[in-house]
Amino acid sequence: MVKKGFSLLEVTVSIFVMGLTVTALLNLLNWSNMKYKVSATSWKERTCLTEARIWVRNQILNNNENNISLKNMNNDIKCPLGFGYSELKVTKHDDDTFFIKISVFEDRNNNGIADSSEKTDRLFCFRRRSA
Repeated sequence: MVKKGFSLLEVTVSIFVMGLTVTALLNLLNWSNMKYKVSATSWKERTCLTEARIWVRNQILNNNENNISLKNMNNDIKCPLGFGYSELKVTKHDDDTFFIKISVFEDRNNNGIADSSEKTDRLFCFRRRSA
């Protein structure tokens, strides 16, 4: 007697293995898409932070610490499209030392408001040069 075809156990195991393979490939695709999004937008965030750091440093070195405000920073510094500054906090430690917290946000939902999931905070310390 010659049997032709596959048994139920063989079909079940092959479907299970194919399911695992397809699931792994779909997860891999999702992971690479998330990594791509991070790489595509991280340079814009770094650009905003770098420009803000340079602007604040120049204000402190030129004794214009009263000129440091969120409004002036947004007017003087141009961020890439979809990014902006949402918060600026200046803490004067002594006459020559300043701690400055800058918040950059990526407006992913295009509402013009910095939501908590869209913000990135950085703390900088600046010190004037002494004689």
